[in-house]
Amino acid sequence: MQRILAKYPWSDPQRKWLKRIAEQIEREIVVDRSALDREPFQAHGGFSRLNKVFDGQLEAVLGELNEALWDEAG
Repeated sequence: MQRILAKYPWSDPQRKWLKRIAEQIEREIVVDRSALDREPFQAHGGFSRLNKVFDGQLEAVLGELNEALWDEAG
């Protein structure tokens, strides 16, 4: 997660959500679009709302996050 946080100039709300996503990864291993439409994210608008926070780039961010996670695991 540190690599992702350092990669872009994230806004404060984006950083907050990235940290929440990281916490969820610790529980579920894979966080994808469908995972963001379940709790604890569903209560905050799910994927659609979070995608707006990330300026329509949430799929790409999740891809980079998962890639970084698997690079570290490998």
